[in-house]
Amino acid sequence: MSMPANKIILVGDEPNFLRSIRRNLVGRGYEVSVALDDQEAYVMTSSSKPDLLILNLDFTTIDIDGLAICTKLRSLTLSPIIVLSSIGSEKTKIDALDMGADDYLVLPFGMDEFLARVRSSIRRWSLMNNGRLDEDLLIVNRDLLIDTESRQVRLRGEIVKLTPHEYDILVYLARRAGKAISHRELLKAVWGNVYGEEREYLRVFISQLRRKIEDDPMRSTYILTEPGIGYRFAADQQ
Repeated sequence: MSMPANKIILVGDEPNFLRSIRRNLVGRGYEVSVALDDQEAYVMTSSSKPDLLILNLDFTTIDIDGLAICTKLRSLTLSPIIVLSSIGSEKTKIDALDMGADDYLVLPFGMDEFLARVRSSIRRWSLMNNGRLDEDLLIVNRDLLIDTESRQVRLRGEIVKLTPHEYDILVYLARRAGKAISHRELLKAVWGNVYGEEREYLRVFISQLRRKIEDDPMRSTYILTEPGIGYRFAADQQ
């Protein structure tokens, strides 16, 4: 009995580009739906429970803010979002990540790289949904408790709402408390083996994490920066 195809929603308004992307995805066995505007994207996302959303920010035929669409999609689902755009500036990448994207690819890109990132995103989403990403049940460090069975994080007993990538970064660092983890190692562990140079991803997600778990995000006591290396989760001194 064959497994059901992973569902992908492709959002954009350039027919030729969408046909090319869709053809390559369908040819790899994915079930692909196309949304040509923001409202169609929201309805599809709410009703179909996608395994991945791919959003082209560069709308050309209608006046829509692609980043605003990304924010709304993130409010509707925790499924991974890959953003595509011809704009390669670091600011735009960071803005997209801040607004809920999990990955950012600059156009034009190689199809092999694109498909590798699709596979990585869907594989991690599938593992998370099947409960196969976590090993230890409880990680406790001072006022922070991570329950990996329920994927819940509590700070002084209060639940902290994290995105999947925020949670995965936190767990990876917390399991290695006291050890400096390089940018490359952390990117590969959380995003997959096709990553390693996207340090801006970590800056955004670490900043978001610090705002959620630190008393003073500017003076971190849990997630420490190791200059020139990466990050370290402070060892529990209690």
